[in-house]
Amino acid sequence: MARLKRYELYDGDGEIIRDLDLTHEDAPLPGKKPLGRDQGLRERDAWEKRQQETRSRRRYFRDNEDDGLGAPSPVFDDFQRFEKAEEPEEERPRYRRREPHRGLWTAAAVLAGLALLAMALLVLPQAAGIRYRFLPNLAFVNGNLISLDAEKEKNFALCRQEIFTDTIYPGVYIDQLQVGGMTRAEAEEAVNRLHASVDRTFDIVISVGNESWHVTPERVPVSRNTKEIVEKAWALGRLRSGDPRSSGLTPFQERVEKASAMRSAPLSFTTRVDWDHDALRGMITGIVNYVNRDPVNSTVQSFDFNTKTFTFTEDRPGARLDAESLYQQTAALLDAGETKTTLWITPEKVLAEVTKTELMNRFGLISAYTTETTKNENRNTNISLSAQAINGITVLPGETFSFNRTTGERTAAKGYREAAAISGGQSRDEIGGGVCQTSSTLFNAVARANLEIVERNPHAWPSNYVEKGFDATVNWPGLDFQFRNNTDWPVFILASYGNRKITVNLYGMSLDADTRIDLESITTRTLPQPAETKYVINAALAPGESKKTVTGRKGYVVETWKVWYQGERETRRELLFTTTYKAYQETVEYNPGG
Repeated sequence: MARLKRYELYDGDGEIIRDLDLTHEDAPLPGKKPLGRDQGLRERDAWEKRQQETRSRRRYFRDNEDDGLGAPSPVFDDFQRFEKAEEPEEERPRYRRREPHRGLWTAAAVLAGLALLAMALLVLPQAAGIRYRFLPNLAFVNGNLISLDAEKEKNFALCRQEIFTDTIYPGVYIDQLQVGGMTRAEAEEAVNRLHASVDRTFDIVISVGNESWHVTPERVPVSRNTKEIVEKAWALGRLRSGDPRSSGLTPFQERVEKASAMRSAPLSFTTRVDWDHDALRGMITGIVNYVNRDPVNSTVQSFDFNTKTFTFTEDRPGARLDAESLYQQTAALLDAGETKTTLWITPEKVLAEVTKTELMNRFGLISAYTTETTKNENRNTNISLSAQAINGITVLPGETFSFNRTTGERTAAKGYREAAAISGGQSRDEIGGGVCQTSSTLFNAVARANLEIVERNPHAWPSNYVEKGFDATVNWPGLDFQFRNNTDWPVFILASYGNRKITVNLYGMSLDADTRIDLESITTRTLPQPAETKYVINAALAPGESKKTVTGRKGYVVETWKVWYQGERETRRELLFTTTYKAYQETVEYNPGG
């Protein structure tokens, strides 16, 4: 048997678990790392098991020490000698167990003691017949123990009941209605019922002339801030007002003080009437739109070209309501809580700017102009037809009159005849010759009526029926005479021919009183006629025949002025046109023959 060696086994805390007698082969090396806690426990259990087995064997051998022959057993004797010689009995390893949760057990014990003390304080006064309501209300404020005065005990009992209920404290009024002791819902219903007769039945009548409108809750809804006021009334006495250190009262004491104060000095709240401003403005706008009307001016209804008389429409005054003023008056009645009242309104009368009487005094002949014609029947026929074409024409305000558009093309089918007309610097016969005298006469009447000239063209040379610069030639479809009615009233054209005279009268709104307009022609320059005659060969003529085609004429530069007169006094003048009539060289066409 190998020799045993003695070693010590340590746990994780450095304590000796047990000594080991191991064979040389199983012995740990010196300096080996100690075993951990769990492994140490397992080793200890194994050691205890071996110790138990050893003790069992000892008891067995001890019991069998005498083999029946009076001599000890050799096995036991050998084991005993070995044990005594080599191995003393091992001591049991000492392993210290730690107590878990020792701090928690300590805290639990302290709390249990405090709970028992509190129960004793609560139970003992009851057992002794002491009622809590006789105990003072104690609190520490600024390090001092304070209590309610005995004089407040009775009031305290009443206030205590009020404080711990969900009702408004006594002594609170809303719109002079006692709401103390009511819940918030009850108070709101009571206040609404109080004002129902006003808020739901008011009727303000707005009367304008023969018409009337009713301002009612259906058209202008009314409401009150009842819910907001009820909340304020309920919160009264329930909200903290400051730091208890400043008042010396506990929160409970402060609420009791407020409840007591309201009993002796009632508090009152007032609701605010709130109506729909937008609805009222919309209603007022509708009333104003219905009542307001613009005045109607008198105007020309018709003109009798035969009798030269006018018929006028009737003027009608308008009415105007001030919307903002009417709104403010109605709003003031609603704010004042009026239930039955009438608001009498008289609209402002707005007169027409143009009355029938004024038109009757102002309408008539604006201007007239007459020119004399020649004895040429064809030419006079053309003048008469063109005068009939423009007669009875009404030119409305802003409208432009065109001579060519009104008369149309002058054709033989319409009755126009051939007569002398200027074309290309020459005088020749053509259909409608002579109508330029009609357009020139119209031009002079239009200029004297102070109407706007849009287009005017002079002849190639001055005409013998009007002064220089007073003519206005036309030629289909190019040259035209046009004017625009730049007034606010219609202009009526009356043109007639008779006794070798053509007259154009313009009727409408006359010029200002004692005012007239005339035209003045000023020749600023004369252009001399070329001295030499121009000869032009014309093979169409018979041999040796000659014909003068262009008559030699002087030229002129002429200014046409529009002059205003007040009575006989000139008040204003305006340059209307500058006209240049060019000089013409006498021209003769001939056929030399041979």
